[in-house]
This record gives sequence, structure tokens and C-alpha cells, in this order.
Amino acid sequence: MTDIQWVYGLKPESMTLQWRQRIIDLFLSETQEVYQDSSLINLAIPEWDGNLMLIDRSTYPKASSLKGILWCKPFMEDSVRVLAFVIDKTFQSKGYGGNAWKFMTGKMKNQGKKHVQLEVKCSNIDAQNFYRVRGMEIIRRIDLYYKTEHGYMMRGDL
Repeated sequence: MTDIQWVYGLKPESMTLQWRQRIIDLFLSETQEVYQDSSLINLAIPEWDGNLMLIDRSTYPKASSLKGILWCKPFMEDSVRVLAFVIDKTFQSKGYGGNAWKFMTGKMKNQGKKHVQLEVKCSNIDAQNFYRVRGMEIIRRIDLYYKTEHGYMMRGDL
């Protein structure tokens, strides 16, 4: 039996190599993007309301219990930037992403943030639709933002 829940996350540099590798594997399987361990550590994600991990509590503390992450950082004076949002395919379209988004945006509003910004692959229509439903819009295309293709910058109000 699974017990899937969003919990507050650790800073990437505080995680074991196995946990960071699980995140790298999630990105590869769900986005086809290749990340290095040093890239995760250099993101400098704080331990705060914008650092969430989707965990299967029935298999925790194994690294395989990690089913998704949502990593945000304060950005400019009144905004938050989503640096990473990925959920294992098995757990997509079950409300987990929407629940994390709602939690994060509510907390950010309470902290006085007014906007959210992120980048998404031009080919990732499902993600773009997810963000549009939540009030975000494409601001501009960023040529070769990703290793394999262009990206869109999306922005919205919290």
C-alpha cells in the first residue's frame, strides 16, 4: 500500500548522493533532460515553503520513495521562480501537482510575493496547459534554453 504525500524538502546539498541521483533520474525519465549532481547542488534551493518533495511514505527513507519535487526560489523583490517541478509519470494527473502548486502559491502570497515565473520546454504542452489553468501565460520564447530545444518563459500572478 502506498502513502503518497508532499512534505517539506531538504536543500539539495543536504541530501545524500542517492537522493540527488533519484532527482536526476526523475528529470531524465520525465523530461529527457540530463542534469549533473553539481547542477542540483548549485541551485542553492533553500529549506522553505517553496521546497517540496512528493514522498511515498510506505517506502521512506529509501531514495526510491521520492516521486516528485517542486523547487522554487525567491526572485526579484515580489516574485518566486520555479526552478524544478517534476512528478513521476505514475503519479501524474492524480492531483498531486495541483495540490503542491496550490500549497506553494498560497504560502508565497502570505509572504508578500505577487508573481510566479518559470521556464518550460516548447514541446511540453501538458505542462504549459497545467500552468495556463493556473493563470500563467507565455511571455517569450528563449532560444535553446534547454540542451535539446527552445523554452518558453511563463509568468503569472499569485
